[in-house]
Amino acid sequence: MNRRHECGYGVLVPIKSLRRAKSRLTIGSSSLRSELAMAFFLDTIAALKASSQVESIVVVSPDPAVGRAVGRSCDVVSDPELGLAEAIRAGAARLQSIGHRGPAAVVLPDLPCATARSFDALFAAASHHPRAFVSDWKGDGTTCVTAATVVLLTHHFGESSAAAHACHGFVPIELSIPDLRADVDTPSDMRRMQASELGSTTRSILARSIGAIPEAKAEIATR
Repeated sequence: MNRRHECGYGVLVPIKSLRRAKSRLTIGSSSLRSELAMAFFLDTIAALKASSQVESIVVVSPDPAVGRAVGRSCDVVSDPELGLAEAIRAGAARLQSIGHRGPAAVVLPDLPCATARSFDALFAAASHHPRAFVSDWKGDGTTCVTAATVVLLTHHFGESSAAAHACHGFVPIELSIPDLRADVDTPSDMRRMQASELGSTTRSILARSIGAIPEAKAEIATR
């Protein structure tokens, strides 16, 4: 478990079974999609671990491979596989059980361009609000939600979640943090991502798999 910044953020990162992850990312084989899901997740975790604003990271997943991948760097909780809301509830319960008293956040696991600097900026800005959120690059979905305490940590993930969060009083974080808006669900997201700075794990997978992902060839060749 990562505990470095006293009274910093406790961050929950839910990730489903790798076999079921990224079903809309219709490129390559199912095993490649699983590899990419893991790579996106690990690059997201790496950025969170490097953030000066993060005290603890709790990963919620039903997949043993996820726990093995993060080792002791995060607290890992088994996902009951009853949906995202229950996964987040399980992670919040773990934060409470370890005595986390600071602010809390949920960060979705598919931000392969995320940087510690952007997480620092996000969490610093969000600390001024009881609840806040970051919309995705399309402005429709949500990549992160924050709350002043674990008890206040609620969410409205799902269809049109950005509008839902705003309607329920979450403050939109309007900073220029494009890497925290660049989630990856579809091939078009993947093509958009090629122009951004990728985390090292995702970069490695794409470089090794350019034959299976034609969209990646031009960008990877220039790196």
